[in-house]
Amino acid sequence: KGMYIVYDYLEESITIYQVIMGTFRFSMRMLVKDYKKSLFYGITLIFAVAVCFVFFNIINNPDLADQAIARSGGTWNDVQMPFSSVLSFLIICFCCFMIFFANNFFLSRKTTELAIMAMSGSGYINSTMYVLYQTFTLLILATPLGILIGRCVVPFSNDYMYQMLSVSKDPSIIPSEAYLYSFILVAIVLSMICVLTAGFLHKNDIQTLLSQEKEMKVKKNTKKSVSLTFFGIYIFGIVMMFMNPHEPTAYIAPTLVGLSGAVGVIRYVLPDIVRNLKRGIFLTKRYILISISNLNYSIQRSLLLFSLMTVAVTGMLAILASNIHSPREFTTGVIGYVVVIVLLVVSIIYKLSMEAMTRKTLFLNLWKIGYTKKELNKIVRQEVISYYFVLILIPLVYIVFISGRFIYYGDMSLQFAFIYVLSYVIPIIISGFITYVQYINAVVKPIKGGK
Repeated sequence: KGMYIVYDYLEESITIYQVIMGTFRFSMRMLVKDYKKSLFYGITLIFAVAVCFVFFNIINNPDLADQAIARSGGTWNDVQMPFSSVLSFLIICFCCFMIFFANNFFLSRKTTELAIMAMSGSGYINSTMYVLYQTFTLLILATPLGILIGRCVVPFSNDYMYQMLSVSKDPSIIPSEAYLYSFILVAIVLSMICVLTAGFLHKNDIQTLLSQEKEMKVKKNTKKSVSLTFFGIYIFGIVMMFMNPHEPTAYIAPTLVGLSGAVGVIRYVLPDIVRNLKRGIFLTKRYILISISNLNYSIQRSLLLFSLMTVAVTGMLAILASNIHSPREFTTGVIGYVVVIVLLVVSIIYKLSMEAMTRKTLFLNLWKIGYTKKELNKIVRQEVISYYFVLILIPLVYIVFISGRFIYYGDMSLQFAFIYVLSYVIPIIISGFITYVQYINAVVKPIKGGK
C-alpha cells in the first residue's frame, strides 16, 4: 500500500512537472514568434531600468547631493528634503508607472492567446504562468541591459553636472547603492506585475478576453450644455492662472482643471462632433469619412497618454523655469524632462502602430471596393496628421500661457520659452513621421496588386 502511495505521488509530480514545462516551452515559443507584441514592453523595461539607475546615482552620489541636507522633525512641516532628490524620486516613480502601463498594454495584446488557452481547457493558474513566464524572461533580459546602458550614461551625466557644480572628481565612479537600489526596484516591480497579471486574468472571462481588442463603444448624444461645460472648464483652467499669485506650484491646479476639461471634450464631445460631421459635410468625402472615424477611435484610446503628456510638459516647464539658476536642480530637471518625453513618445508610437495592425482588414476591404493605394495613403496621412495636431495643441495652449506668465515676471527669457516649445513639438513631429511609415507598412504595403 505504501508503494502505491509513493507511486501515485511520483506520477502526480511528474504530471505537474510536464504541465509546467509544457506551458513554459509554449510561452517561450509564442514570445519569440510574436516578438512584435512584446517589443514595446521590452524597450520600456530596458529604458526604465537605465533611467532609474541614472537617478539612483544622482540621489546616492555625495558629490551631487544637495547642500541642504535632508532632515526630519516632529511634524510634517519640519521635514526638509533636497529638491533634486525629490525630483529624481518622482522620475523613478514615473518610470515605474510606465512599466505598469506597458505591462497592461502587453496583456491587452495577449487576450486572444489567453482566450484560446481557456477554451482548450487550460486552467487559471496555467494561463497566469503563461504570461508570467514571458514577463519574467523579458525582465531578466532587460535588467542587465538597462543597468549596462545606465552605467554607460552615468559618466557623461556626472561629468556634465560636475562641471556645472565645479566638482573635481572622476565621473566614472558610481556609488554601489545605485546597483543595489536598482535590483531592489526591479524586484518590487516584478512582484507588483505578478499581482496585476493575476488580477487581470481573474476578472476577465473568455468572452471579455475575445472582445478586448474590438472597437470601444462611446457615449452618444451628449447634450449641448454638457459640451459647453467641458469647453468652459478647459478655458477656466487658463483663467485660474491669472487668479493665483505667480509661483511654480501655482500652475498645478489650473493645469489639472484644464486637463479635466480637455478629457471631457475628447471623451464625450468629440464622438458627437465626429458623428455629426460624418452625417453632414463629410458624408460625401471619400477620404475624410474614413480617417475621421479612425481618428476618433485612436484619440479615445490614448486619453491616458494625452493626460500624462499634458501634465508632464507643463509641470516640467514650471520646474525648469523656477530652478534655472540652480545648476543641480536644473540639470536633474532637464534629464527628467528628456526621459519623460522619450517614454511618452515611444508609447504613443507603439500604441498607434499596434492599432494599425488591427486595421489590415479594413484597408483591404477599402481597396477591394475601389480605393487606390494612393487614396489609402491619403487616408492614413490625414489621420496621423490630425492625431498629432491634437496631441500638440492641448498642452501647447497651456505651455504658452505659463511661459507668458514667467516671462512677464522676469523668471524666463523668450529664448528659453522658444527652445522649450521646440523641444516638445519637434519630438512629436518626428514621432508622427515614424508612425506614418509604420502605419503604411502595416495596412497598405501588404496589399498586393493595383496602384
